[in-house]
Amino acid sequence: MAACANSTASLPPSLLKPPDPRIGRLERFFRRYNCPAPHYVSEYLRAADRFGLDYRLLPALSVRETQCGRTEVRHNRWGYHSGRQGFASIEAGIEFVARVLSQSRLYRDKPLHKKLFIYNPRPAYPGEVDALMHQIE
Repeated sequence: MAACANSTASLPPSLLKPPDPRIGRLERFFRRYNCPAPHYVSEYLRAADRFGLDYRLLPALSVRETQCGRTEVRHNRWGYHSGRQGFASIEAGIEFVARVLSQSRLYRDKPLHKKLFIYNPRPAYPGEVDALMHQIE
C-alpha cells in the first residue's frame, strides 16, 4: 500500500487532475454536427478561459454561421463582420473573435443575449445561438 501512495505522490499535478469535462462535451457537439476535423477544442477552451467567455459561445457561433467550418471563407468560421473578415488561421480567428466579444467597447460588459443581438441583429439570432449552446451541455 505504501508503494502506491508514494508513486501517486511523485506524479506531476497535471496527471492527478481530472480531465476537463468541457473537452468531451465539445467533441460530442462537433461530432453531432459532422464538423470537419480538427475541432480546435483546446483553442476554444483556452480563448474562453482567457477572455472570460462561456466556452460554448464560439463553437455554437461556428455551427450557426458556417456549419462549423464547412462554408467558411478565409478561416472565418464565426461569420464575424458578416463573413467579410478573414484570419491567418482558425486559431487566430478563435483568439480574435473571443477578444472582440470580451473586450471591444461594442460588446464589453454586455449580457450574452445583448452581445448576440449586436453580433447579428436578427430578432431570432440570440435564441438560435443559445439553443446550440444548450446542446453542448
